[in-house]
Amino acid sequence: MPQRLSTSQAPRKQRSLRHHFIAAWLRSPLKMGAALPSSRGLARAMAAQVDTAREGAIIELGAGTGVVTQALLEAGIAHNRLLVIERDKKLHALLHGIFHDLQVLCADALGLDDVLKNAGIQKVNAIVSSLPFITMPVAVRHGIQEKMAKAIGEDGIIIQFTYGPKSPINRSELKRYGLMGQRVRLVLVNVPPAHVWVYKKAGS
Repeated sequence: MPQRLSTSQAPRKQRSLRHHFIAAWLRSPLKMGAALPSSRGLARAMAAQVDTAREGAIIELGAGTGVVTQALLEAGIAHNRLLVIERDKKLHALLHGIFHDLQVLCADALGLDDVLKNAGIQKVNAIVSSLPFITMPVAVRHGIQEKMAKAIGEDGIIIQFTYGPKSPINRSELKRYGLMGQRVRLVLVNVPPAHVWVYKKAGS
């Protein structure tokens, strides 16, 4: 069963996560991308794109406050199939305390290949990313996208949200990594409204 916080735990834990998320944004706004965490509506829209019947692990990048993590569990993804990655040490510690029966790693998406190798993951079903590609330095963005495209193999997918109408992985980057993308949802209840994109290998 998906892990849920008790009535007494939930408000306190969520306030703490929001506090640390905003503090992380103040420390490094370009790395965080947004001053507010993703909404439950956006999290559910992203989780809904995962085909739980397909084999392979589900990798979450940039878990933040854990709202997408919880949505993935509520969508029926087994705990042993989900690997959660958050680079901010304080957010990671809080996430690890809440989702203590999940693999929650403090790591950088640039080292995704090594993370997957060390975790013994050979096949990836989906990468669910909340990383702020638009505000990242170009070299960092390209490095992460290359690792993501490699990790999904021929039949995995990348799920990514963005606040603008354009694809967060641009045309030249799609061509470089052999990907094609489609915008699948507009989540108006999120602040600001967010677009959900799904990417897969071209021709798959």
